[in-house]
Amino acid sequence: MDALPLAAAGSRAGLEIAPEGGDTATPRNLENRLALIGALLPPLAGLRVLDAGCGGGEYVRALVARGADAIGIECVDEKLACAQRLPAEVARRIRRGDVQATGLAPGGTDAVLLNEVLEHVPDDAAALLEAHRVLRPGGHLLVLSPNRLHPFETHGVFALRSGRRLSHATPFVPWVPLALGRRMFRYWARNYWPRELRALVRCAGFRIERTGFLWPTFENISGRQPRWMRPLLPLLRGASAIAERAPCLRAFGASQWILASRP
Repeated sequence: MDALPLAAAGSRAGLEIAPEGGDTATPRNLENRLALIGALLPPLAGLRVLDAGCGGGEYVRALVARGADAIGIECVDEKLACAQRLPAEVARRIRRGDVQATGLAPGGTDAVLLNEVLEHVPDDAAALLEAHRVLRPGGHLLVLSPNRLHPFETHGVFALRSGRRLSHATPFVPWVPLALGRRMFRYWARNYWPRELRALVRCAGFRIERTGFLWPTFENISGRQPRWMRPLLPLLRGASAIAERAPCLRAFGASQWILASRP
């Protein structure tokens, strides 16, 4: 699928932000991210968690299974349809919603999860302000978003001249300055420098507590993994696991995470 529906322009000029993308709930990625969530937000039992932009609801299901009082909102019809096929006790916790205006009561949530969502929201600053509004004082925000230090554009971009989507394996696309990139590519999702994302979170009134990075699990989340990569998957996954732990390499992971709190 080369054509993607576009929403209003995002908070950075020249970006046409599409409120959709792949679902990160593939087996290895889901396990890795749940381990991170469990380590950063203990104890999960009884924790009131909002998964804002919950996709097909697999994280809500996993969090509920771990004792959290989790709910999810999603705006993409196909993902909502997937969520409604989950067990009834989970499906009833998921509804259509806008992460920029959730409709939830102020201060009634213990934790907000923005898991590879912020880059797809037309107004990312508004989404962070809404997360701040619904959190109780001392509540936590966990953001996971693309890392522009990673040398590959995991969402892909379109070449302006041909209209074709570049291969996800095209190196160094994220490193092209936006002033130049806007003349070459059509972006449909944001990609944040670590300092840029931290500044955005702070501007919404949060206090940053911890940060880190995640390397890819090579599970074809985008649906556009090059065929030549398939025989190399065991090697790539092993190298990725090593790089995620290596002090000199971890900062180049495909995703970055920020744990922040509402003062």
